Amino acid sequence: MSNLQELNIIMLAPRGVGKTSLLAAMHEEFDKTFDSAGLTTWVSDSKTLDAIEECKRQLRNMDYRLQKLVEPTPPQLNPWEDEGFFFEVGSGGKKFMKIRFTDPSGEYFKPTATPDQKEYVKQQLNQCDAVIIPIDATALMEKKTGRTKNTEIGPWHETKNDPVRITKLLKDAYESLTRPRLVVLAPLKCESYMKTDKDANDLLDRIKIGYRELLDFFKQDEQYPKVAVVVTPVQTIGHIAFSHAETIDGYTRVFYHKVPLDAPYAPKDGDQPLRYVLRFLLNVSNQSLKLELERAKENLDELEKEVGVQEDRVDSAQRRLNLAEQRLNQRNQLWGPLRLIANFFDDVHTSHSEANDNYTDRVDALKETQEQKFAVQGKADATEAQIQAFNAAISKFAIDCKQERGFAILQGRAKWLPIPR
Repeated sequence: MSNLQELNIIMLAPRGVGKTSLLAAMHEEFDKTFDSAGLTTWVSDSKTLDAIEECKRQLRNMDYRLQKLVEPTPPQLNPWEDEGFFFEVGSGGKKFMKIRFTDPSGEYFKPTATPDQKEYVKQQLNQCDAVIIPIDATALMEKKTGRTKNTEIGPWHETKNDPVRITKLLKDAYESLTRPRLVVLAPLKCESYMKTDKDANDLLDRIKIGYRELLDFFKQDEQYPKVAVVVTPVQTIGHIAFSHAETIDGYTRVFYHKVPLDAPYAPKDGDQPLRYVLRFLLNVSNQSLKLELERAKENLDELEKEVGVQEDRVDSAQRRLNLAEQRLNQRNQLWGPLRLIANFFDDVHTSHSEANDNYTDRVDALKETQEQKFAVQGKADATEAQIQAFNAAISKFAIDCKQERGFAILQGRAKWLPIPR
C-alpha cells in the first residue's frame, strides 16, 4: 500500500452544510461508478466510513418534516488522528492508486478554531489534489418571502455557507501552486431547483454570483493554468422541499419537508462529484505516467545502444579467447622440454587466463545491462497498460459527467479534464 500513489480530497464547508450527507450520497453510487468504468476498488474500514453509513441510516429513517438532523462531524482532540475515508483503485487485480477523502469537522473552518485545527486545515488544503465545497442551495436561492430574484443572493448565504471564509482559506492555500488542483462546487439539497432547465440554470447563476470573489481568484494568471473548477448539484436526500429558516444565536437552520410525505431516501447525482474528481485525478496521473513512459523509452534506447556496444565487446573478447585457446592448445602439443623453454619466453597460460577473465567480465556486464533493459521494458509496458486503463476509465467518466442543466465546467476543461483520443 505504501508504494501506491496517494491522492487526497477534502470536503470544505462550515458546520451543518452537509459534508457527510454529500459523502453518503457519493458512497451510495460508489460501486456503480467504478464498475461502469472497468475499475476495481478495495475499501478499508475507518471511522469516516462508519460515519457515512450512520448518516445514510439516519437519512433513510428521516421523518417527513426532517426534524431529526444528521449530527455534524464532531471535532477531535487531535485533528491529525482523522484518517478519513480511503480506498484503493486498480484493474485486472492490480492496484494503481490510493484515494483518501477527508471530512473535517466544520468547527475547524471557523475563525475561532484552535491553532491545531487551523494548522490541520492549512496542511490538508496544501496537500489535497481536489477540494469539494458543499453549498447549501436553499441559502442561495430562498428568502423569507420566497424565491430570490435572478440577480439576488439569499440572505442566509453569507452565514450558512460562509463564502468569505472559504475564499480566504483557498486564497491562502493556493497562492503559490506547484501542482494542479480541482475545485468542485456542489450545491446540496437542491431538489426544488433542479426541476426545470430554468431552475437549474438559475442555481448555476447564483453560484457564480455567490462565489464571484473565489472564481475571480482562480482566474488570475498564477492560478488559472493549475486550477480546474466544476459545478455539480447533488440532491442529497431526494423528494424534499424548502419549508422555512430560523436564525438562532447567529446560526441559521433551514427546515424542509418531504414531497410526498412518505418519500424514501433517494439521493440523485451523488456520482457526479465523484466522476469529476476521478476524471481529474486520472488525467493528472496520466500526465505524470506519460512522462515516466517517455523517460523509460529514452532509457530503453540508451540501454539498447549499450547492449549493442557490449555485444561487440563480448564478440571481441570471444575472438581473443579463441586465439588464446588455440595458442594454448598448440603449446600443449609440444614436446615437454621444448614446451618449458617456450613458456619461459612466451607465457600463453597467463594470456589465456587474462583473455578468459576478460570474456567472463564482458559477458557478465552484458547480462547485467540486458537485465536492466528487461526491467525497464517491463516497467514501460506496465506504465503503458496503466495509461490505457486510465484512458478507458477517463473516457467512461467523461461520457457520464453531466455538463448542462445546472452542471458546468467553469475552468480547466482542455488541460485537466480532457477526454482521451
